[in-house]
Amino acid sequence: MSLEGRLEDLSLPDIFQIISLSKRSGVLTLIRKEGTGRLVFNQGKVIYASSDNKSRLGYTLVRKGIITDEDLENGLRVQKVKRSKKPLGTVLVEMNVLNREVLKKEIEEHITEVIRDFLKWEHGSFHFELGGVSEEEIVMKNGLEAEFLLLEATRLQDEDTHQQELEKNLPRPVAQPAPPPLKLGLQVQSAASGLKMDPEKTQSRGTVAQKPAPTPMGDQRDTKAVRKDLRLLTIMIEELSGPSTSSEITLLILRFASEIMNRAVIFLTRKEDILGLGQSGLVLPGGGNANERIRNIRIPLAEESIFKSVMGKKLPYKGKLTTSRWNQFLVEQLGREWPAEVYVTPLINEGRVIAILYGDNLPKQEAIGETEGLETFIKMAGFKFQKPE
Repeated sequence: MSLEGRLEDLSLPDIFQIISLSKRSGVLTLIRKEGTGRLVFNQGKVIYASSDNKSRLGYTLVRKGIITDEDLENGLRVQKVKRSKKPLGTVLVEMNVLNREVLKKEIEEHITEVIRDFLKWEHGSFHFELGGVSEEEIVMKNGLEAEFLLLEATRLQDEDTHQQELEKNLPRPVAQPAPPPLKLGLQVQSAASGLKMDPEKTQSRGTVAQKPAPTPMGDQRDTKAVRKDLRLLTIMIEELSGPSTSSEITLLILRFASEIMNRAVIFLTRKEDILGLGQSGLVLPGGGNANERIRNIRIPLAEESIFKSVMGKKLPYKGKLTTSRWNQFLVEQLGREWPAEVYVTPLINEGRVIAILYGDNLPKQEAIGETEGLETFIKMAGFKFQKPE
């Protein structure tokens, strides 16, 4: 699987979701005018990160006083002489100048800081190259969950932004004469509360309340059972990875959707309307030709319908189908029974909605299951889907 494109079209969280949910191993390279970045994934989890905007891990360890300049130079020399693929951190551990647990903690913080930097990148290109990682190259075998790293990086960024806003609005402190020094062991009486405080046991309080320290990241273990949509995602990505025509991709999408919902229909978007393209699971009353019926469906985009809403927002919709003229027309064309729940999602290529997938669970009227894996697959399919002339 090779995934590439522009960050303007597919954001970093979306890219992470695709790699994480499909449990892929490989290297994600980010490129922009100001520099490049690199993330290594093992089974969908991040095990390495670097950015031109951030110091490398070795120099960070020196800056923090965890290792010396001499330790770093010796470690780099060992790597060069032995031509080893081992990461510098592993080399330093083997040299007994760095504790493995300390290394693990520092790698976690380093990866989080790098991803925090990547989240600021709004422009540039990305390329994910599928490939296994050898045991020798891995420091953190379990890796870190991509979703957790994104949340942690976002949380830290929000804290920094909040702190900067508070500091901007705080009045400048007025210089005050230093208070007379307190003698050790002296108890200070609070006039307002009558409480006694020991100066040695009382911590200074700042003007801004500090949040509790974040919980150490540690190993992230997925205890949830693998859902059907996520299990299917891995299988379907394999089929999508080879050269595919638009019709082949349409069939793959319908196959995936048919595993999640009883009925699925793909509509091609045009300038003024949408046109039925293909279907799966549709049975018409009286035994009519479902494929022929679908290809004759046209719904204008200028008037209210579920398709106009999804196309405008460029987001999936799962829920009740509202009553409107063209929604009613859709229901009649698909067999006249009103569905309890529908799922409608856009296929996007280069920022444009080129097709729309509709699905429901008629005739059973069951709730539609988890669709996260299907949504991820459709995002990938959108990159390869070529709009017919």
